Formats: sequence, structure tokens, C-alpha cells
Amino acid sequence: MKLLQTINENDFEPQDYIIRKVVRCVILDKSETSVLFIGNLLVGGGVEEGESDEDAMHREAMEEVGVKIEIIRPLGEVISFRDYIKKKYIVHGYLCKQIGDFMEPTTTDPCEVNAEKSWLNIKDGIQKLESEINALIKEEPASIKDDLTQRKRYNRMISLTFLKEI
Repeated sequence: MKLLQTINENDFEPQDYIIRKVVRCVILDKSETSVLFIGNLLVGGGVEEGESDEDAMHREAMEEVGVKIEIIRPLGEVISFRDYIKKKYIVHGYLCKQIGDFMEPTTTDPCEVNAEKSWLNIKDGIQKLESEINALIKEEPASIKDDLTQRKRYNRMISLTFLKEI
């Protein structure tokens, strides 16, 4: 898969980080003009042991938003290094489209149960993510960095990278 971006606040590539494989889905609506967000991000999550990217995307789409998807094509790969938890995330992005109607999401994760779903056209989605990234950077003094701050910013940067690839 084509490497689109590496997000790393170091001037070297850390070698001792745990690797975590992740998928992100840019899900188009039936008219293929809008993209589905859950909260402030694209649908997706970790690829479990023995699971393919395709299986993980179908599972995550049902868990998080209760929708079946069809995978159109891969978008590329983003690698990010989360320093505070010493993890290297290898994130594969895919362009997908919604199939059928929404069902009840299957998640039991308290952070996902009541997460807001929204459709945004691609241009508005890009502007929203750029604005949120800039706001996070402005409110984050250089001396106060932690994993939550890094996670929020990196996840938005990853989503933005995939949106720009469509």
C-alpha cells in the first residue's frame, strides 16, 4: 500500500514501539457526495489478531455506526508514532460506500455508544478537520503534551490525509 504520510514528532524513527494495525473507512453515502463521520473522525479501529483489513472494516462499520459497506479501493497508508504509549500505528485507509440502511450499532464501548454520526460533503469535512487540527495546535502549549492531546491531533491528521486522497 502506498505510504501517504508519516507522523512523527521525533527526528528519528523509534525502533522499540509496539506495532498496532488500524483501518479507517472513508464511507460515502448512497449518492457518493458526502462522507460519514462518527464524532470528529472517520469510522475505523484496530485490526484484531487473525483479522484482515477487509474484515476489520466491516466489523468497525457495524460496531460504530451500524452500516454495511462495500470497499471501493484502498487510499493508502499513514504511519504515526504515539510517543507517550510507545506505539507505532500503521493505518490503512479505504474508500467505501454505504450499502442499505442504518441498523443499530453493535458497539459496547462507552465512548462509541452515544457518538454522533454526521454526513459532510468532502470539502466541508476537510475544512472541519483542518480547523480542529489548528485549534488543537493553538491550545497545546509546547510544554504540555500528553497522549490524549497527541491522539486527538494525530487521529484528525490521519482522517484528513485519507479525505484528501479521494
